[in-house]
Formats: sequence, structure tokens, C-alpha cells
Amino acid sequence: MDWFLLQTKSREELRAADNLARQEVESFCPMIRVEKIARGKRIEAVEVLFPGYLFVQLGDTSVSATSIRSTRGVSHFVSSGGRPIKVPPDLIDQLRRRVLGQEDQVVSSLPKEGEKMDIMDGPFRGLDAVFYQPDGNNRALVLVTMLNQQVKASIAFSSLSSASDSVI
Repeated sequence: MDWFLLQTKSREELRAADNLARQEVESFCPMIRVEKIARGKRIEAVEVLFPGYLFVQLGDTSVSATSIRSTRGVSHFVSSGGRPIKVPPDLIDQLRRRVLGQEDQVVSSLPKEGEKMDIMDGPFRGLDAVFYQPDGNNRALVLVTMLNQQVKASIAFSSLSSASDSVI
């Protein structure tokens, strides 16, 4: 039984997996827990590890590649030279072990309150800051020390870098 990679329609990985299961086709959609900002609040969510893709196992099933391609949520097989690309079974096993082994772990790139940050762009560039709280989905409130006072400033996450990540 060989594994193949399917491209799904946008944000329809789970719908495709559900519809494939109804046809008795085994699929695998690796999921991870992530911490992110939504509506200005820090939340944990379960997200697809490879958005837009799904692994399917084909072999002795009576389901044809044509019926898989026409399944709701599926866009097409990822192919090279017109032939679907086979995914090594070892890779699928490795992904399953990693995903199952980290179910309770949360992936986060968000700073913690009180974490020291460097401002990389904008009018406060080069100043040190302390993360205070999220300010919407794309910005952060930070405390910047100016004239011996801490001042709140709203800065884009893309303009901030963790102080420990900085290159001296």
C-alpha cells in the first residue's frame, strides 16, 4: 500500500479527510497545537501542520484515483511528470510518531509578558522594550524606556525581536 500527497482546497483538509474516510480510504492529516493571537487575546488552537495538504494511502482498495480527485475538499494529487508522487512510508511513520508524541505540547512564537524585546524597525528602532500584551492580531503593546520613564507603545509584531535572538 503506497502513500500519496493530495493538495486540498483552501482550509478543507479535515473535510477532505472525513469524505475520504466515508469511501474507506485511509488518510493522514498531521495536526499540532499552537499558541496565537486572535481578537487581541492569546489562545491555543489545533491547526494543520501542512495547510493545504493531506496524505492518502492507496493500494488494494476499490476506490479509484478519479473518485479520490473528485472527493469534496480535494483539489488534486501532487504529481511530477503527470504521475502522482509516492511518499515514503517511513516519512509517514516518522510524522505520526512526532505528532502523537507531542499532543500535549504547544508550539508558540509569541512573547511572554515581561520578556525583553528589541525593536528592529520604525521610530523606536534600536531601543529596548518589554512585552506588555497583544494589541490586536498583528501588534503588541510594549514598554519602552525613554527619559527614565516607561512609555507604552503599539508596535507591529514583525518589528520586534526577542532580545535573546539578537545578534551582537
